[in-house]
Amino acid sequence: MIEWLSFDAVIEPLVWGDATHTILRIPANVETALREVGAKRVEGEVNDHSVNLAVIRAEPVTGTFLWAGQSLLARIGVLQGERVEIRLRPAADDAVETPDDISFALRMADQTDLWERLTPGKRRGLIYQINTAKTEATRTKRINSLLDSLR
Repeated sequence: MIEWLSFDAVIEPLVWGDATHTILRIPANVETALREVGAKRVEGEVNDHSVNLAVIRAEPVTGTFLWAGQSLLARIGVLQGERVEIRLRPAADDAVETPDDISFALRMADQTDLWERLTPGKRRGLIYQINTAKTEATRTKRINSLLDSLR
């Protein structure tokens, strides 16, 4: 495994179709180091907040980048245009960190085994839907919907 790769990046807008997304560009030297080891996901920190993100290459952007969605920006407490400190390395495995409240709900519903059988990408997507809730009531509703979908 390669050592930590550190760099600063500005949270940039990316207009794509009718939507504006926010991204973090990966510098060429970091992109090269990640490509050499075949990294498709990275783990690390953005402004000291843990992340596990996909390394993206998409037509509207030259080079590679990381999505910096609204839930990540809110968690970190930064806005578009601000500079952040990033420390990354290739993800050790395809593990998905499940938030404590979701893990608890899965255990109480005896659905942890069903959850673990989902692909890591599917679990990340479901966690993202829950994490983007703006209120605790919506978060609870989404966790209950997750439990219902696993039955």
